[in-house]
Amino acid sequence: MPHLIDDAEALLHEHGFKITGQRTLLLQVLAGQSTYLDAEEIYELAHAQDTSISLATVYRTLNLFADLGLVDHRYIEPEHRREVFRMSEGPEQHYLTCVRCGARVLIHANLLNRMAHELVRRKGVSVITACACFTGYCPDCTAELQQTGKLPTGNSLPG
Repeated sequence: MPHLIDDAEALLHEHGFKITGQRTLLLQVLAGQSTYLDAEEIYELAHAQDTSISLATVYRTLNLFADLGLVDHRYIEPEHRREVFRMSEGPEQHYLTCVRCGARVLIHANLLNRMAHELVRRKGVSVITACACFTGYCPDCTAELQQTGKLPTGNSLPG
């Protein structure tokens, strides 16, 4: 974790940005997570350590970090209303967002990676990044809705 923070601070400095205590704190929070978090979740973790940090500061800093390539970000809803962030290291991750309870279910990227490789093979393109937004029901909501007979029809994709 320390090398990630040192490297990130060096990059900020290279681009003429100050290394503030709040930026360092947000780097520490992000480096301590293995999954994507939304800005509010990052704010809660940072605010627990420094009550002077604001949600607006978190949003501005996350946008700066994303612009500099320090964090990966992706949308977890098709309407792109909810964005999540993590340090730009580690395996690719995607989520299904439950439309009933809001839970996020981790989807391993193997299938999506195979799809990207197939796209490269068939179309001769170069894929740099991909964004996939899955919505549906988490396992708990699916089980409850099936049990009550209220699982909407057409709840799975064709094919």
